[in-house]
Amino acid sequence: METRNCQNCKKDFNIEEDDFSFYQKMKVPAPTFCPECRLQRRLIWMKGSALFKRKCDLCGEEKLSMYEPEAPYVVYCTKCWWSDKWDARDYAMEYDENRNFFEQWNELLHKTPVFGLSTDKITSELSPYTNHVGDSKNCYLIFYSYLVEDSCFGFQYTNVKNVYNSGTIMEVDGCYDSSHVYKSYNIVCATGNNRSCYNSFFIRDCEGCHECFGLSSGKNMQYAFLGEQLDKEKYLKRLEEIDLGSNEQYQYWKSKVQEYYNTVSPRPVWDTLSQNISGSYVFHSKNVKNSFDVVDSEDSKFLMLIKLGRVNDSYDYTDWGGNVQQVYECMTVGDQAQNIKFCHDCGHGIHDIEYSKLSTGGSFHFGCVSMKKPEYCILNKQYSKDEYFRLRLKIIEDMNRNPYVSNNGQRYVYGEFFPPEFSPHAYNDTFASRFFPLNKEVVIEKGLKWYYPEEKEYNITIKNKDILDNINDVDQGILNEVLSCAKCPRGFKVIPQELQFLKQHNLPLPRECPFCRIWEKVDVWVENMKLHDRVCDKCQIDFKTHYSKERAPVIYCKTCYKSEYL
Repeated sequence: METRNCQNCKKDFNIEEDDFSFYQKMKVPAPTFCPECRLQRRLIWMKGSALFKRKCDLCGEEKLSMYEPEAPYVVYCTKCWWSDKWDARDYAMEYDENRNFFEQWNELLHKTPVFGLSTDKITSELSPYTNHVGDSKNCYLIFYSYLVEDSCFGFQYTNVKNVYNSGTIMEVDGCYDSSHVYKSYNIVCATGNNRSCYNSFFIRDCEGCHECFGLSSGKNMQYAFLGEQLDKEKYLKRLEEIDLGSNEQYQYWKSKVQEYYNTVSPRPVWDTLSQNISGSYVFHSKNVKNSFDVVDSEDSKFLMLIKLGRVNDSYDYTDWGGNVQQVYECMTVGDQAQNIKFCHDCGHGIHDIEYSKLSTGGSFHFGCVSMKKPEYCILNKQYSKDEYFRLRLKIIEDMNRNPYVSNNGQRYVYGEFFPPEFSPHAYNDTFASRFFPLNKEVVIEKGLKWYYPEEKEYNITIKNKDILDNINDVDQGILNEVLSCAKCPRGFKVIPQELQFLKQHNLPLPRECPFCRIWEKVDVWVENMKLHDRVCDKCQIDFKTHYSKERAPVIYCKTCYKSEYL
């Protein structure tokens, strides 16, 4: 083991013997930033939910974009970016050995077309108000999702239908106001981690439960109410007395269930069918350390948000997955990818890609932007195989001899991810701001961007306090109204498919705008991606869990939890 001092936070961090073996295999130097600062650096590239109207620089049509209208990039709509009307090699640059490589790459990023929204062509046509979404239809304002139908207002939906106001939902049909639900049906207000449940309300950490209302850590239970086992007749009678279509009653029961949750321990970590792992929400994995929200992975470290699984032999890798191996220091990479280093938003049958953004279906790219299929390209210029490898080694030597120096004096040589100031996104509209909050002054001092929301006048027609309490009293006229948000200055409208869903499931009109609802669920996910030191309230041993004292006043260690609840 070796102890090093982080370039950014100046704290010591350890590099284990196995880590050095991985770096040697990947032919990269050991990191000079600690794991937390490496994660922050990647997350600065993980765009938030702000969307803008901007004209496509190819077809001229006004479309939605993740880039502000004045952002100094060439931005194509999804249809144009995926078309054959242009070739990224037309923007190629000759490598200049007298200039820093990172600065040359940043110049290339500013002149090569990028897509306004990270979606495929089908999604852009059938769900245009989405970003970082694939194979989805009839969806509205969902982000970082895949295989979704008839769903709105959420983050990290995977293979779902009819999901609203939720986050981290997988293989579910019918879900509302929930987080971390898997293989379930007709679920309202679930939290913690729930799987194989149906027709249940206000559940936490349940498995195989159905017809339950207010239950924590239940397994194969039916007709439970606030943790109490009832017979069918009593359970149904209780439900008859509750009208969740009333916002007043919905909020009352949400608070009542939380009081019940506070008296019992949640599951301290989730590591189902996993061996030799550390972190939480790690499923069906082996030898995966310091990782969160990961499925079907092996021999890896510092993973996060690997929702499609099958990841092997990878480090410092955030978002995506899908039959991937040997990925290092990457953000949003996946789908049949191998040997990918220091890349962002690359995938679909790629291999041997370094320092690139939006490489799709190609191989042997170094410092490229928006390359689709060509091989042996550097700064978007195509070379012969021998020329490529010769120039690649030359650039690496130059990067080490002539490092990029950031505003904070940090040195970027070969082996470091892109400098944060190269991210096209404002810090306060990235996921970095949720994990590592910084105020505007600090962000500007670091040379990063800050998003100033447009001061927009909303023609509010219904103030928040005047929104009808019960969905049964709401008619189609609500679709023409502008409601005020309870949390922010925005106004928002109820959309037709949302109203249909709420009426069908007897749920009240929302009191917050879509963006406040989405970020609420993102923040729940963020909290679950952190570990806290706690003391078991039963055996008094020290252990780590993703629950802080504020979120779970009572907590048991894994052993005591199993003996008490499983």
